[in-house]
Amino acid sequence: MTTKIKILLVASLVCASIGLYNIVSAEAPANKGESMPVIGGISVEAAEPNVIMPSPVHVFTTVQQAADYINIKPQMPKLLPVGFNIQSVITIEKDILQVVYVYEPSAKPYYNKAGGALIIYRTSKLTGDISGDHKIHKVIETESVDGTKVTFKGDKNKVYLVSWMKDGQNHSLEFQHPVTRDMATAIIRNIVEEKSHTK
Repeated sequence: MTTKIKILLVASLVCASIGLYNIVSAEAPANKGESMPVIGGISVEAAEPNVIMPSPVHVFTTVQQAADYINIKPQMPKLLPVGFNIQSVITIEKDILQVVYVYEPSAKPYYNKAGGALIIYRTSKLTGDISGDHKIHKVIETESVDGTKVTFKGDKNKVYLVSWMKDGQNHSLEFQHPVTRDMATAIIRNIVEEKSHTK
């Protein structure tokens, strides 16, 4: 009885070591980057050495350059709270134009201890949520602004994010330091298509 148990134990160890050998050898780059079979019908792709994925973000000096790159006629805010100026212009995945406006760090009304308040504006021909905002907001309301359906997100008295579609373009405005609904509405009413927007 003891001899049979020993034989079964040795046979089990041999099978386990053969299976382990097959799994380990499948990860070795012996086939020069080709897929290699592994026990159980799973295949492992050998990684290509020195492959760098292209960045989805491109930085531009002007809004017009970024708009030309993604083939869009920019509809941009003509009215912003006093003191906000363009900090950066980028495109994301050649689909979304993003402009970040920064407030002077020393100015009091919109001061943010994290280094100055930001307004992040995005526009795109894509549909759906382009804001990149994944926070849970206490209040989400939709209302008409000059005939355009606008979604306001924030809390009872302040707005952190607005989004809307107009003239074939999707828009979002994110306020790092929240604004009143009247201020957000005024900005939306003054989103215009202009020939040139400079940094």
